[in-house]
Amino acid sequence: MFDKLDLQGMSIIKKLVGDTAIYGIPSIVGRSINFLLIFFFTGFFTPELLAPQIEFYAYAGFFFVVLPHGMETAFFNFARVKESYKNVFATAITSLLVVVALFSSWMLFNMQSVGDFTGYPNNLSYVVWFTIILSIDALKSMPYALLRFLNKAKKFAIVKSLGITINVGLNIFFIVYYPDIAGVERSVEYIFISNLIASGVEFLLLSPDILNHFGKPSKELWKKMFKYSWPLVILGLAGMVNETFDRLALRKLLPPESVDFEIGVYGTFYKLSMLMTIFIQAFRFAAEPLFFSQADKQNAKDSYIEIMNYFVFACGGIFLATSLFKSEIAQLLIFKEEFHQHPDALLIVPILLLANMFLGIFFNLSIWYKLNNKTKLGALITSIGAGVTIILLYIYVPQYGFKAAAFTTLFAYFIMTIISYFLGQHYYPIKYDIKQIVFMIFLSIGLYFVDEFVAVDGWNMYLLKSILMVVYGLLGYRVLLSTKKTKFVA
Repeated sequence: MFDKLDLQGMSIIKKLVGDTAIYGIPSIVGRSINFLLIFFFTGFFTPELLAPQIEFYAYAGFFFVVLPHGMETAFFNFARVKESYKNVFATAITSLLVVVALFSSWMLFNMQSVGDFTGYPNNLSYVVWFTIILSIDALKSMPYALLRFLNKAKKFAIVKSLGITINVGLNIFFIVYYPDIAGVERSVEYIFISNLIASGVEFLLLSPDILNHFGKPSKELWKKMFKYSWPLVILGLAGMVNETFDRLALRKLLPPESVDFEIGVYGTFYKLSMLMTIFIQAFRFAAEPLFFSQADKQNAKDSYIEIMNYFVFACGGIFLATSLFKSEIAQLLIFKEEFHQHPDALLIVPILLLANMFLGIFFNLSIWYKLNNKTKLGALITSIGAGVTIILLYIYVPQYGFKAAAFTTLFAYFIMTIISYFLGQHYYPIKYDIKQIVFMIFLSIGLYFVDEFVAVDGWNMYLLKSILMVVYGLLGYRVLLSTKKTKFVA
């Protein structure tokens, strides 16, 4: 019996790895290229000039929660009865169309007020591009969800990759060549324009899928879906507070004469922690449909345990590798010396990497409230994290600067993970391998501190870093194997 379950568990892991790789190719490449574009921009813009791009995309995170209003996850939940998935899809995307129409109308009719609020009253074109990009991206989230539901990972990857290619090509053209051709100054506005064109092309390519799978929208079905999804909006908004509010709060909490420099540096070095976020995003695309599809199977919880173990092992490796080589990566990617002059720039990288690791663990744990229609509790947990974030930011950022924002993010995600674990054990108990998970987390942190406190120079420094990576890989994998043996004995 064990052999059968174990083989099934490994089959699920292999499927998850395969799907993560396929979904992850465009996600990882896209995030990686966007990640690299930020550093490409540092060769042309100072921290002060990059501040608008960092701030507007931080605001985008909040709107991208509200506009889809949880319909993506509601679609996966209600489409489990495959015969009705077209009606579920039609209901979800119709709901998005209504919300997007209201949002874009309000934003465009109130451009000046929005510009005043964001701190850019004389750059209203930012508001226009920002509104259109958000509207398109919200709408295309549903056909992308449909492709994931139908296991059309290749088309997902192709369309995503094409959008990425267009975005990158236009950014290079507009930032490097166009100013000389047209005789104009370089502006971050071209970043918005490039994004808009790429998103528009993606939406056009996804339109046939919308038409081919569009069923009959249902008001009664929408009520059920919205009842399920609205707590996810609260959850998402609270999550955005934890994820992006720090960059927005800096403008209100730091001295006006230095705030643009601080936001520019913090937003740029924050991107170094995106290596963890890229992996988690690819994992989420593959894992969320799998979690729902496994829910009714006998060995579902065994699969969730196995997935968590491998996930933490992978995150620990990403944390350690990026933290060990953070200085080298920063020197390679961030061109202007102004960015490196801030004393806290590198300090925040391992802190934010660890924070994102806990965010990923929280996502894995979230299966208990999604499967049991306890999304209100999920929203409550994330709201607690958001409350912690806001309070700590306002207390400590004026005194300690943006390093306090990094520590705040870590503490908020850690609190959310702990609360979610204990509530999950009550509503949907899963016997996660806690000792092994904690060991792998502390192993990665401990090896990082070994490198920080052992003073070696030259090639010996890189030899030490390489040895530490090998030690993590061997010990971490041994822990995974020991977990399987323990289950076999049991």
